[in-house]
Amino acid sequence: MTSEEVRESIVFFFDVIEGNYSLEGREANLRLALDRLALAVHYTDGAFDETDYPEAPSREYKVVRELVSPNFPDLGYYNVVLGITEKIGEGQCAVGDAIDDICDIARELEAVLWCWENTSVHDALWHFKFGFESHWGQHLRDLQLYLYAKEYGW
Repeated sequence: MTSEEVRESIVFFFDVIEGNYSLEGREANLRLALDRLALAVHYTDGAFDETDYPEAPSREYKVVRELVSPNFPDLGYYNVVLGITEKIGEGQCAVGDAIDDICDIARELEAVLWCWENTSVHDALWHFKFGFESHWGQHLRDLQLYLYAKEYGW
């Protein structure tokens, strides 16, 4: 996967959460968009660009949530198991929020696209990979499992 294909995966994600899909089509395309983003991480060189660039602007969380929420009326809260690699069989349950997951992923990927257009491709790819490893990747994986369970009656 080329760097341009990584960028296309990000753009597709935004097309899905902001685009003109039917409700059924939008959820199916969200699953595909998340899969494409997860795959793209494997083809991303995480080398840090040493150039001193300005910080990417960020839309307020509330603004993003107000955009996303009506586009996914059937998505809601779900169970998340904490500490899945520790104390096997004794995991604690927490509550996930699918809309929050989409918003967190979107806000971080907006910054990646901003870097793509305003700093450098290397800087954007570094932010993409670092963000996945440190934050939005957890949201993506939790959301993928929720959407899988929702689709297949888990």
